[in-house]
Amino acid sequence: MKTIRTSRFGTIEIEETRVIHFPEGLLGFPLQRDYILLDHKSDSPFCWLQSADVPELAFVLTNPFRFLGDYLQGLSPEEESLIRAEEGGEVIVLNIVSIPTGQVGKTTVNLLGPLVIDVDARRGKQVVLANAGYSHRQPLFVE
Repeated sequence: MKTIRTSRFGTIEIEETRVIHFPEGLLGFPLQRDYILLDHKSDSPFCWLQSADVPELAFVLTNPFRFLGDYLQGLSPEEESLIRAEEGGEVIVLNIVSIPTGQVGKTTVNLLGPLVIDVDARRGKQVVLANAGYSHRQPLFVE
């Protein structure tokens, strides 16, 4: 078991196997490499990526396919290679969500830099889909 202190969820105990290692960190956070996924609520389209080492560092994530069914369609072969698991494992793709304080209607999602997690290897990477035409501040809710 591993004890993780968080600013949002208090101190939690998790199985070591739940730790996801990002060898290169995330953009802007290259030294923070170990995270865990935490559910927001059972019926929520959102979850949390909580740093295993920095209590205040957590990101709201979502499965982009719940909102954009055609996300990742038409990628170049080079970009497609960025989102594959090594040795044919299972991959999940999640995107970081930004919710401005008090302005839920202005929530955006970073489609340009998805997090790709190899479920079997418990390894993740943030990739940049520079040629796919995605935005790092795509409005999540269309009025």
